[in-house]
Amino acid sequence: MGKRIIVLSFLAVTLGVVSGCGKEEPKPAGSGQSETPVSVKSIVSVERRNDAAGTEVLLVPVGAVFQDGQLAGVHVVDKEGRVSVRWVRTGRPENGFVVILGGLDAGEKVVGSYEKRLEEGAQVKQQASVPQVLETKEVQSNE
Repeated sequence: MGKRIIVLSFLAVTLGVVSGCGKEEPKPAGSGQSETPVSVKSIVSVERRNDAAGTEVLLVPVGAVFQDGQLAGVHVVDKEGRVSVRWVRTGRPENGFVVILGGLDAGEKVVGSYEKRLEEGAQVKQQASVPQVLETKEVQSNE
């Protein structure tokens, strides 16, 4: 009788562990699949330009590229506004931009300024730009 209880207990524990495998845990608020878009400073297109030597190059803002060890990456934004990490091969910096040697195509959208809080699959939207108002003061003359 004692062996049957041990075997049944073992089977119950094994079934409990196996039945929990493969189930997705609920994602915490703010995770990559959140329905609320994450606001980012800018979303820009990968630009195709001619450099000083007349060679056609692809450019992204310097701030769009992030490093993970020896790898360089950008957050690419798809048509639905979701981000994914894309590893790229970078070249020289050029006037606030970085030459992209591989991994992106002209016209693709990327987050213009790296934000560590972005996760794969997160939906993003560009922050609304706030017009700057210059403060003016009236000056009276004593003439």
